[in-house]
Amino acid sequence: MVELFWNIKLKLSAMLREVKWNISIRKYDFQSIKESTSIIFNIFVIHSIIIISDIVKFLNFIKSILIQKLIFIPLIFMLLLFAIYISFVNGQPDNQFFNEKVFPKLYYDTAIDIRDSKDRFAGTISNPQSTTHNPSLFVDSVPTLFWSLLKEKYDPKLNFENNVTSFYQAILSSTSYYNGIDILAPLTESKRIVTHLIREYNLDLKPTSTLTQQLINIFIKKYPFNHSTNNIERLKLAKTFFHELKANNGANFKAWLLSHKYFFIVNGKGYGFKDCAEIFFGKDVDELSNAQEAILVAMYDRPYNLNQSIKEQKKSWDIIKKSAIDIVNSSKVVKKHYKIVSDIEKLSFPKLPYFPDSLMEVVGQITSRNQEQFTSLPTRSDTLLQSSKDVIRQELDKLFREYSISPQSRLVTKATINFELNKNFYFNHYLKEKIDSLDISNLWISVANQDGNIIRLYQKNITHQTPPKIGNLGKILSTLLFVDRGDSFYTKYCNKDAKDEIPMESGSKKCSSNSWIDARRVFASDRMLPAYDGFIKKREIDRRGDNILYEPIYMNKIEALYQNLGLISLENNEPRVDLGAGKLEMTPLDMQVTIHKISQLLYNANHIFFGAKLIKSLTYHNINGNSIEPSSKTLSFESPEQVTPSFQNFFTKDKRVRLQTIFKSTIYKGYGRLQWLKRYLSVKFIFAQDSHKNGSHWLVGLFKKSNRYYSFTIYLEDNKISTSKAKEYIRYILEETIKSINNELDMKFKYMKQVFKD
Repeated sequence: MVELFWNIKLKLSAMLREVKWNISIRKYDFQSIKESTSIIFNIFVIHSIIIISDIVKFLNFIKSILIQKLIFIPLIFMLLLFAIYISFVNGQPDNQFFNEKVFPKLYYDTAIDIRDSKDRFAGTISNPQSTTHNPSLFVDSVPTLFWSLLKEKYDPKLNFENNVTSFYQAILSSTSYYNGIDILAPLTESKRIVTHLIREYNLDLKPTSTLTQQLINIFIKKYPFNHSTNNIERLKLAKTFFHELKANNGANFKAWLLSHKYFFIVNGKGYGFKDCAEIFFGKDVDELSNAQEAILVAMYDRPYNLNQSIKEQKKSWDIIKKSAIDIVNSSKVVKKHYKIVSDIEKLSFPKLPYFPDSLMEVVGQITSRNQEQFTSLPTRSDTLLQSSKDVIRQELDKLFREYSISPQSRLVTKATINFELNKNFYFNHYLKEKIDSLDISNLWISVANQDGNIIRLYQKNITHQTPPKIGNLGKILSTLLFVDRGDSFYTKYCNKDAKDEIPMESGSKKCSSNSWIDARRVFASDRMLPAYDGFIKKREIDRRGDNILYEPIYMNKIEALYQNLGLISLENNEPRVDLGAGKLEMTPLDMQVTIHKISQLLYNANHIFFGAKLIKSLTYHNINGNSIEPSSKTLSFESPEQVTPSFQNFFTKDKRVRLQTIFKSTIYKGYGRLQWLKRYLSVKFIFAQDSHKNGSHWLVGLFKKSNRYYSFTIYLEDNKISTSKAKEYIRYILEETIKSINNELDMKFKYMKQVFKD
């Protein structure tokens, strides 16, 4: 057939050369043109007859083949399939479609790796902006042997250096790979289909997809772009996925493929490559052995399903091991086959979930009762982080907004928390047992040391959707302004509620002589004092006499307070009104951070000041356009806290003395209402302040232990219990919290006794 086409081409060329020669030797007169026309016509007729004769011979050849055998029909069918296949793959990638429809979903499907201050892996939580309930960890790096085996098995000609987007360019180029497809693969697959059709009389044969096609199929299954996406549409996506993700030797391609592909299935949910490495082997992917990498290649084709009987799990494990051994034995990229195969054979049936020794210290023992709590990384974080998980997510959300982290800027892959996982784990179990009998709907407890580490954190049903008003705690903040103005513990303020004091700026009301009380009694009082009036005037007795002084606190000082303590005034409210009436809305974590900052500046001035931070650091990748940079970066929050010079001036030596005198008044025998705090002999309470208003009950303050300062916040919200009952509960909770700090071994012992039942 090829010879026939070649003969026709030669005869056409000969005809054209003969015509051209005949024209060149003739003169340009009427007789010559006439002769030339006659000769050219004869040449055309003669050569046409010869060519038609060849075509007739070719048709007779086809006729003879068709009469004798039907081999040619499958050949034509195969070539037709090949042409159709190439037409779908051919062309430029759709950048707009990828940027708008694909890339954001890849981002949202990534979970955040949570580690404690000792870098122990606690589990995962969803990105704050996540739209999925089952995210997988982002694969920062792919082990070399694993990728070589995977590529050899599924897509040996995969080439991330190829930029060809046209089939004709691909034919002329040195490589046979383009648009995410091996050029010869369609022809090979067409041949397999035809052969299967002839032998088996059916088309029940699935073609071997390239890794690009596999990524598309996995992604479409998770995120269908419409109700049904057919194979042709998926094939057309190959060029878009391949060219958009092939940068940096396919770093993004590998990461998204292995993050979306299910290696491990539990409760109907699948988890990716990095998740599986942690659950199966208790290791990061960079620490896997060659045998473990081979096992994961086998699991790529056959995910391990934990929701089966032990018998079925063992059967599945044996199949995975056998498959891994076959992959290694048949591989050309593996060196020391026998060593890897031997290591695979030694791998025993996995006791899932696998925990590294450092985490077993926390868990104590994995039993049939608690195994399900650790069999996926989200459930592991639920169990290990417990009530602090929601707080971490909310703090991450706050940081995301503060640092403008979005699908267009950064991809956060790891967060390191600022408290020890084991101690807080024991504390949550210890405290839960202690307060189970208490009728408390919503509870928050947090304690931070002078280094800014939150050493205790427990919450129950605190959503932070609508932060409560801080009530009487506003005195702690407003007193900073009064003392900065020059007020002292003997300065007097008018003893009236804020609603009565607001008109006094215009002089419509006056304060009676017996309504003036000094700063210590104001701070120790249950009433909301000093109120708005205190920002405008005060009463002092000095050598000039007993005078009412009008010295307003100017807005620049109030703004410095708001700025440095992260306070937010209510919408359209005057900041002094919110401070004076305690109307500021703050979450318990915000209050913990604020109290810690004030207490460290006030009582620990010679110590390097570290603000209380729940998140120690974030590890992230920069996003440039639709590409995620392979190198990760760390955003650390361990540096000393920065405050403005105007706020530092709130804590000069003389002001600190006056503030300390006022703040200790609540536990001072002459004025205080929190004298019961002095019962604790093992710690020394420096100051404390409580608030009870509209079902919101607060106790915040500072205590000293072994020459170290600890700030604390306790918040209880329940409209069903009385204020006296709430005070009793808070007192008991604080006592148990301090016990957990003073005797950490006893706290751990009680948990271990509960686990081991002895």
